[in-house]
Amino acid sequence: MARVRPSAKQHSRLISANAGRCCVCKRKGVGLHLHHVDGDNSNTVDDNLAVLCVEDHDHHHRPTEYVKVRHTELSENQIREYKNSWESFVIEAQKESPQVIAVVNVFGDLDHIHAAKIIFQWPNEKIEFERTFHLLEGDFNYWADEMLNEVQSIGENIKLTIIDKPLPVEYCPCCGTGFSNTIKEALVLKATDPNWSTHSILSIYINPDNPSLAISLSLPDKHLYSGNLHLCEGSHLHYSCDYYNERVRIRRKPSVRTQATQIVQKIVSEFEPAHIFIGTGDHDEPDLIDDFKLPKVWEDRASNKNTKSTE
Repeated sequence: MARVRPSAKQHSRLISANAGRCCVCKRKGVGLHLHHVDGDNSNTVDDNLAVLCVEDHDHHHRPTEYVKVRHTELSENQIREYKNSWESFVIEAQKESPQVIAVVNVFGDLDHIHAAKIIFQWPNEKIEFERTFHLLEGDFNYWADEMLNEVQSIGENIKLTIIDKPLPVEYCPCCGTGFSNTIKEALVLKATDPNWSTHSILSIYINPDNPSLAISLSLPDKHLYSGNLHLCEGSHLHYSCDYYNERVRIRRKPSVRTQATQIVQKIVSEFEPAHIFIGTGDHDEPDLIDDFKLPKVWEDRASNKNTKSTE
């Protein structure tokens, strides 16, 4: 069938739907083509047209001409995946309260920042794309301006978060193995969901018979986070959650219950839920209580361990 060229309005619409970027490499300010994904030049509908930069378009049609490319393959299916994912990201990013986020990683130490990376991610930590800035291409002020331009060109309301602990230089993607710190889903939603301050719920179940408790965080339509804290071997407080495991040696002072309470308070402070429910008693039908207060069994188990270790 005869080739059907995209109309001027269609071309403008698709470039806008891709934030003026190639859906594969996400570069802007480069030559862009509309590529027929299924190879049929007469099938000129929006769903079959992918915005590709000149290089990626040529890479798809002449893969053997490229010794080194940024992508492992640009097959029809791969291009369609890039197109659908990127256009969905742009739609979300341009909402009034988008639930995608931009995260800045820095590499080096507090006295010398060697490089930086801005990561655009979905709430589930899937990275849509990232851009790295190195000392060789400008100073930190230049990086900051470029990062803000990146955000504003995709979605003015995207929240920008900075990981305040620098990653070691060996993780710099230009100089080492490469590593990206993303933001966990619960924290993304805390920063982006307009209902967080009114609808988020943190539930704490305190076991009355053993030194353990369970924590659950949710929104009305979504479970976000689970964790549990228990006294481990009478000498450590062990907190295990969806994100990490941590064992903290019990100190002489303050009391074990106070130290455990401090861990829980840290979690509450991190998430700042709108509502906190505390239950105890029967696990399936717990009794709600007004105050967070751990039972004496926490001290008893710790005391028994200490007594045995000195015998």
